[in-house]
Amino acid sequence: MNHRGARPATAPRPRTRRPPVPQIDVDGESLGYDRAGRGAPLVLIHSLGTAAWLWREQIRRWSTRFDVIAVDARGHGRSSRNGGFTVRAVASDLAAVIAALGLGPARVVAISMGGPIAAHLVDLAPELVKRLVIADSFATQGEAGAARAATIAATIRGGSLEAFGRAYAADTLVEDAEPALFETLAASIAGMTAEAYIEAAQSVFTADVVELMKAIRVPTRVVVGSRDQRTPPHLSEAIAALIPGADFRAIDGARHLANLDRPEGFHAAIDPFLFA
Repeated sequence: MNHRGARPATAPRPRTRRPPVPQIDVDGESLGYDRAGRGAPLVLIHSLGTAAWLWREQIRRWSTRFDVIAVDARGHGRSSRNGGFTVRAVASDLAAVIAALGLGPARVVAISMGGPIAAHLVDLAPELVKRLVIADSFATQGEAGAARAATIAATIRGGSLEAFGRAYAADTLVEDAEPALFETLAASIAGMTAEAYIEAAQSVFTADVVELMKAIRVPTRVVVGSRDQRTPPHLSEAIAALIPGADFRAIDGARHLANLDRPEGFHAAIDPFLFA
């Protein structure tokens, strides 16, 4: 019975259950991933400090033609880092994911640190890769790469990953980038541990995959933002020269993350190659 003035009881609102995040266990790691679409398999490899979210627009567009899978590298996003980060270990993870999900041979699109990872993936499991796109990346950075990794470590240890992430986002995206995109990129980096980011940067920036790229024998397209200041166009031109038969496209006006900066230009450069 209700007392005078008391509000009648109302039934609690049912909680909306979010679908579980897809996870797959390989190589002693639990890896988060996004998957959408049906068709031939297409695997996406993200950049340092980001995760599968980097490919949201591409997943939306490409899932009309492909079974698209974007995996969070170990130590990034929703993935564990039980065994530490090396470029080759991440490539081994991806090979295991492709095999476990029965996806090979797959088209592969890799950006930034994804370039060296993709080179190791082809070396480890060439039968799993059908076509390859490498965007905004490098084969080697030599001494400059080691110096860059050391500077990153000192900056993060002397400040915070949050501050580093915001500075990175401001210096990486084009000037007319949407504020929400800036916040997402900065938060993605801040969501990692300092140790994970420093370890990944050390492995990525000291990677030398020149000989691995020379050995790639799958059709390859190399693309780069015309204004990429982190891995300038000459590094992508060098990749195209290393991989037999590779071709090269510049994306006008884009900086380092060309798929975020100029998605229309990114797709114009890549889609015809992927759809072939």
